[in-house]
Amino acid sequence: MRKLIIDLGHGGTDTGSIGPNKTNESDVVLAIGKELNELLKGCNLEIKLTRLSDKYISLQERSKIANDFKADYFLSIHINSASDKTVRGVEVWQYSNKNEKLNKFSNDLCNDISKIFNIRNRGLKLSKDLSVLRNTAMPSALIEVDFISNSQAEKDLNISSNIKAVAIAIKDNLLKLLGFETTTADTLYRVCIGAYRDKNNALNQVQLAKNKGFKDAYIV
Repeated sequence: MRKLIIDLGHGGTDTGSIGPNKTNESDVVLAIGKELNELLKGCNLEIKLTRLSDKYISLQERSKIANDFKADYFLSIHINSASDKTVRGVEVWQYSNKNEKLNKFSNDLCNDISKIFNIRNRGLKLSKDLSVLRNTAMPSALIEVDFISNSQAEKDLNISSNIKAVAIAIKDNLLKLLGFETTTADTLYRVCIGAYRDKNNALNQVQLAKNKGFKDAYIV
């Protein structure tokens, strides 16, 4: 069974970045993580989150949790900040770009989240300095969803439907990374009840289906 670590940045005494209206990065990240945790339930995966409450975990401990779990992939979730309050955008950081599957995941995730907020896709970036990327043994990525230092971004990140949309985008791209098929919300599957030589039997089955609430039942 595939193993996945979701690291929710900051927490507890470490609030992370703080928005103009005092929204904590750690709280937004936790909200995304809780949604993502629910969405991944039922998937054929072993999933561990570094935290599911407002608690402090050191950077060293986060890497140790991932390495001890022997995860296949590690994803850390963060919200960015900048001194320039006009900046917005989504970016994903990796230690290197040698893993093509991880590269595709990062680029696709940036693309999907940029569409949610209609913000700049800042793309895949590389860093040897980020502790959780440097010290995890498995392919790892760190997403900066947007810039909480921007007042509109802060507002957008306090809307529950946006939080859920971000979690869905992360979930869908993680499942693709892990080799699972995903379906979109508008995918429809037709179900055939059976085939009958007697038309009356077919009509009876259609009526039975309609009586049970399947109003679009019909004969082909």
